[in-house]
Amino acid sequence: MNQSFKKYFLVVVALICLLTFYLFDARLGGFPQCPFYLLTGWYCPGCGSQRAFSALVHGDILHAMRYNILMMMFLPLLLYSAFMHFKYNGIQKIKLWYSPVFVKLVLITVVSFWIFRNISIFPFSFLAPVKY
Repeated sequence: MNQSFKKYFLVVVALICLLTFYLFDARLGGFPQCPFYLLTGWYCPGCGSQRAFSALVHGDILHAMRYNILMMMFLPLLLYSAFMHFKYNGIQKIKLWYSPVFVKLVLITVVSFWIFRNISIFPFSFLAPVKY
């Protein structure tokens, strides 16, 4: 498949996702719920991400952070990664992402967030996604 076709295809998919989350506000429901939460009653690291992204698309950054602070913290890294991928046509790898230390830090961060957001005692209760 042609490299420029892949770029345009990904841009179109991203725009469709943005438009979908803008037109159909995930904060109002209608999007699939987390299967892990439905089965266990515990929040996974991704719980609240759809609502956070929807709030972000609507310009509500504070509520987006209350839905899923981890996603909001990782979003700049993901955007930077996407920018570098498009700038260098996927040829130049970002060395930080392939560092064993970085991968371990991300894993520890995600697992810690997963555990702490299920503790319903202050201050950990602020990590759970809010239900407006």
